[in-house]
Amino acid sequence: MKQYSKRTAVTHWLIFLLFIAAFFLGHELDESKDAAQKLSMYPIHFLIGDAVLLLTLLRIYFRKKDGEPAAANANPLLNKLAAATHMLMNIAVIAVVISGVATVATSGVIEALKLADPALIPDFHKVEAKEFHELFIGVTLLLVMFHVAAALYHQFIVKDNLLRRIMIKRFED
Repeated sequence: MKQYSKRTAVTHWLIFLLFIAAFFLGHELDESKDAAQKLSMYPIHFLIGDAVLLLTLLRIYFRKKDGEPAAANANPLLNKLAAATHMLMNIAVIAVVISGVATVATSGVIEALKLADPALIPDFHKVEAKEFHELFIGVTLLLVMFHVAAALYHQFIVKDNLLRRIMIKRFED
C-alpha cells in the first residue's frame, strides 16, 4: 500500500478545510460587535465543529480498517514522532470540539438561540470552558503547523513524494 485509502484521504482534507472554516468563523464571532450577526453565526460554527468531530472519528476508523502506507522514513525515531503527532492531532481536534460543546452547554448561548434574542448572548470571556476551547485550538494549530512543515520538508527537501500518500487522486508507483 503506497497511499492511504481514498476515504481516509477525503476525510483528512475535509477535516482540514472544516477546521480552518471553524477557526475563522470562531474568530469572527469573537471580533464581531453585531449581536444579531453573532446569533446567526453560532449555529454554523456549531455544525462545522460537529462535522469535524464526526469526520475525525470516521478518519480514525478508516485508518484502522483500511490500513496505512509503510512508514516513509527508515528512521524509527522519526516514525514514532510522526505517529505521535498524528495521535496528538486527533486528540487535540476531539478536545477542541468537546471543549466547544462544554462552552455552549455552560454559557447560556442556547437560550439566546432558542429565543432568537441577541441580547441574551453571554460574555464568553467569563465562561471557563472557553479558556480550554482556546487552549486546545492553540495546541491543534501548533500540531498542524508541525505536521505541515514535516510534510513540506519531506516533499521539497527529502524529495520522497510523501504528499502522494494522502492525496485523493490515486497514483500508480
